[in-house]
Amino acid sequence: MLSSLKKKLSTSNDVGIPTTTSKVKATAPAGLTITAPDENRNDDPSVTTSINVSANGATSTGVTTGGRYQDQPETDYDLGPTQLYTFIENKHWESAIERARTTPLEAKTWISRREPTNPNVIRWRLLPLHATCVFRAPLNLIEALIQANPEAPTMIDDQGMLPIHLACRNGASRGVVMTLLNANPESINTKDKKGRTPLNLVENSNSQNKDVVIEAMQSFRISLDNKTLPAAGVGLRAVSPAVLGANGTIGEREVDYDNRTILFRLILKKDWDGVANRLIMFPDEAGTWIVTKGYNGDLRFLPLHKACVLSPPPGIIESLIKAFPDGVTRTDQDGWLPLHCACFYSAPAGSIDALIRADPKAASKKDDDGRLPLHYACLKNAPESVVNQLLGANVKAALAKDNDGRMPLHHACSKAASDPVIEALVRLGPKAAQSKDNNGRLPLHLACKKGITKNALTMLLQVYARGAAAKDDQEKLPVHHACQTGACSPAAVLALLDAHPESIHARTAFGLTPHDEACQPKQGVNMESIVEVLDRFKAEQERLGGTTGGVDAIRVRELENRVVELTNRVDILSGALNDIVHVAAQLKADMINNKRSDGKLEIKNFCDNLMSLNLGDEQRGM
Repeated sequence: MLSSLKKKLSTSNDVGIPTTTSKVKATAPAGLTITAPDENRNDDPSVTTSINVSANGATSTGVTTGGRYQDQPETDYDLGPTQLYTFIENKHWESAIERARTTPLEAKTWISRREPTNPNVIRWRLLPLHATCVFRAPLNLIEALIQANPEAPTMIDDQGMLPIHLACRNGASRGVVMTLLNANPESINTKDKKGRTPLNLVENSNSQNKDVVIEAMQSFRISLDNKTLPAAGVGLRAVSPAVLGANGTIGEREVDYDNRTILFRLILKKDWDGVANRLIMFPDEAGTWIVTKGYNGDLRFLPLHKACVLSPPPGIIESLIKAFPDGVTRTDQDGWLPLHCACFYSAPAGSIDALIRADPKAASKKDDDGRLPLHYACLKNAPESVVNQLLGANVKAALAKDNDGRMPLHHACSKAASDPVIEALVRLGPKAAQSKDNNGRLPLHLACKKGITKNALTMLLQVYARGAAAKDDQEKLPVHHACQTGACSPAAVLALLDAHPESIHARTAFGLTPHDEACQPKQGVNMESIVEVLDRFKAEQERLGGTTGGVDAIRVRELENRVVELTNRVDILSGALNDIVHVAAQLKADMINNKRSDGKLEIKNFCDNLMSLNLGDEQRGM
């Protein structure tokens, strides 16, 4: 309740601020006095019909306090609150916002409470704006009250407190504090009756977001002192440089999680019809940041980020983008764009498409872990349609490495992606099959560990046959991983052995052969068929080795060298063809993203890229 939240000050004015109490004492009609409240009494303010007591006991709708406090409506808390104040007291924020807009007179109405034994003595007196700062109301209600009563931020309550003092003392968000400062810039230096500025009150508070509020207020005060504070912009949302977000945008607001907007609450409840209606009535809430303290640091995100996490119908994503178009370019505390969120949380293809159409460059933006949206799409086993959408927006994404040294193909293989996804990634980024991550593993190692299909494994071997002979940091070949987990089919294991027959005898850093790995105990996995393949292949190798005694060893080595040479040539030709496919895919993406072009520039670039391909004797090793 307000009396428990609002710490009352003494009525003496020891810092030169004209308080309401001092004004009334100077000019009040005979018989009317105002006293400091009794802190031991339970006086919860709430509001009533207007009443002012004169010497003869008559009532009026004004308070004869002189200056701008004169002739302002006042209500007695105990005689029945106004509807606006009732909504505020009960924390019905949405109803209070609507009431302030439709009945602005109530935003100008002072609320007071009098001594029950002496109606001439006022115990406390404040405006609805003061009360909202105590109750930590959301920013959009603060704005609605200021719009209904622009002078409210300059008004002091009976204890000489401006709304900004109360907001700072009660842990208001940066957005609320800066909104009050923008409405009354000089209040940054105004002291309360104890000599405290708003900044002093924030510094002494236990607010979780005090650091960002202090930083913003200090910047604001410097701008004010240097006379570099910009003039008020459009409406109440024009902000000073101190309120600029990380991206330097003007007009974006922040609220703490406890004061999250109605739109954000509807998104959390997955009330998509309610979200759609809210965006029609209050589109500005789509640009309001939600800021809160987390275990690993501050959390900061827009409604669009959260919606992409919860996978709403694509139409909701489109509506959020329409309400705040720049939202698609904004990153959260981890450097995630909404597109990153959508890909990580497996949003439907329609939502991905809406985000890419709104900002095609989003597909090229890396987060703090060096990952593109495509990395997360592959990490979460996205369908082929989503992968193709992301590749269409950024064909180079197929060869982009994250901070772990992994390309999208690595992540796709680690999740046993479908054959069409593997094919799309290999087609547009064949060199990814040759790339090792920070653990020395090719996509083929990860594929064998997780268990992709024989067809997908064949695609990987076709673009990089020597991958079957590549060892990771633990000296493991792909076939070791296949035999260790038992995730691959016997046919896939046989394909690995055929690609590199010597692997049947290869040992890991722990001295284990593929057969040893396969014979290790595995819960719930039947390895009999794979062990049988290994035994047969080993027997066949020994048989062939036993019948070659009459064959000249030199001739065998010559044949082996010839095979290696031909394999290298095939690899080079495959790489060249894949480079051409890559260039063609880039041309297609350029023409899709630049629909107004006549195509001449794109074709010229295509030709230049083809001519730049180095297919000479030096590359072919001749």
